[in-house]
Amino acid sequence: MSNEKNTLPANEKGKKSKKFKTSLAETFDSEFMEKVKPEEKIPDADFIAQKSDKETRRKIVKSIAFGIKPEEKQIGRRQKLYKVLFTVLFVVFVVGVLAFTAYRDFFASGRDFPSWGELKLILKESWRYLLYALFALFLTFFFKALKLSIMCKSLTKKFHFKTCFETAIIGCYYNNVTPLAVGGQPFEIYHLSKHGVHGGVASSIPIASFMLNQFAFVILGIFFISAWRTNDLDIPLNLYNVLPTTFYTLAIIGLICCFMMPFLVVLFSLMPKIGAKLVHFIMWVGSKLRIVKNPKETTIKTVKNVIHNATCLKKICKNPLVFILSFLVSFLEHAASVSMAFFVLKAFGYDITQTINGVTTDVGLVKEWLQVAQICILIFASITFIPTPGNSGAADLSFFLLFEVGLYAGLAFPAMVIWRGFSFYSYIIIGFIFATLKKKADHKREQMELQAVSSDGFISGQGEQKTNLESSTKNNNGQNE
Repeated sequence: MSNEKNTLPANEKGKKSKKFKTSLAETFDSEFMEKVKPEEKIPDADFIAQKSDKETRRKIVKSIAFGIKPEEKQIGRRQKLYKVLFTVLFVVFVVGVLAFTAYRDFFASGRDFPSWGELKLILKESWRYLLYALFALFLTFFFKALKLSIMCKSLTKKFHFKTCFETAIIGCYYNNVTPLAVGGQPFEIYHLSKHGVHGGVASSIPIASFMLNQFAFVILGIFFISAWRTNDLDIPLNLYNVLPTTFYTLAIIGLICCFMMPFLVVLFSLMPKIGAKLVHFIMWVGSKLRIVKNPKETTIKTVKNVIHNATCLKKICKNPLVFILSFLVSFLEHAASVSMAFFVLKAFGYDITQTINGVTTDVGLVKEWLQVAQICILIFASITFIPTPGNSGAADLSFFLLFEVGLYAGLAFPAMVIWRGFSFYSYIIIGFIFATLKKKADHKREQMELQAVSSDGFISGQGEQKTNLESSTKNNNGQNE
């Protein structure tokens, strides 16, 4: 009896230990590999007939980009309720942030408001910096379009710059209206495939562009976080001490989240089996923590997306010059983004001084830009996992709390609002206007093409009828003779 009592738990323990090994082995069977095999090409489609059908277009994008079939995406009452609840909470959160920052900037006691003379001087100089901020906004579109165009040239022998510039605007628009910025790439793929960049190229370019952008952001984040600990950029203490430890910790966590996808892509490119094991292990841990509901299905979808991303990145890496140029342009894209914040701050009189050996001096324009860039990158990293469109609310609050030190009272709130106007709402406004005008122009062009085809057919039909009539007339004349 004693032996039975000792052997029974051991057998049970052995079964439990084999359970994970068995499920892990199933990860590499033929059925699994067939499921995770990514689509190399986008199937050709009759875009003229499908353009007016938004639901059909949405299904195409979901099927191509995410592998989601219509029957897998049933929206019930509970999902609709969650969507309404999330929208209400989102609006309340953003309004609450705006109310808090406005009260703190205008009505909090002990604030140093500028004199009328100082305010007039600031407003007199502000228009110039706001133009610079507008130019930086244009550069964000330009650099993204340039990166897509360089990749297009490598894969199709044509730059397609006009199409890539339109794709950059559309991608920024959908990235800012969807939570966690997940909506841009599918519509970029659709727009490229619809305007002459077909096949696997249309699928590869946006994904590779996104991955290079993530790589560049992670490198900048690591550099600025390491420089922050020892204050290598000499940020003045009155600003440096404002940043709490929590903000620094959140920036590290956000950077790790941004690092995971590029890390998995590189791992799958070099060691696909180890990458699949790592994904499976993460999903298994998530299921034990009750975070992941269907670990096997989630593993399949995750591995499929990562393999597809790795395949897209490999296509770009085949040409080292294209890879290096695209990578450098990704850094320039981030530089243009943080420049918008810098110029908006300067428009409202932002100025940080430092004291060295008892002498107060200005830090200089270039160094001040680097300091603002460092803080902006840390802000973006710390709020990257906030599930609101454009990280709204969290971005506003972080910007206000960190940069109010260098601004007069009453100017920090309008500076925050103008910055959000450039860095968030402008993408939505420009994207919406462009998408509306582009849709009308495409529809008009398609109608003209259909009319031309129908008119050509009518003219050719008339020609055939005329030829048949002439031949029949000749035959009749010959018979009469």
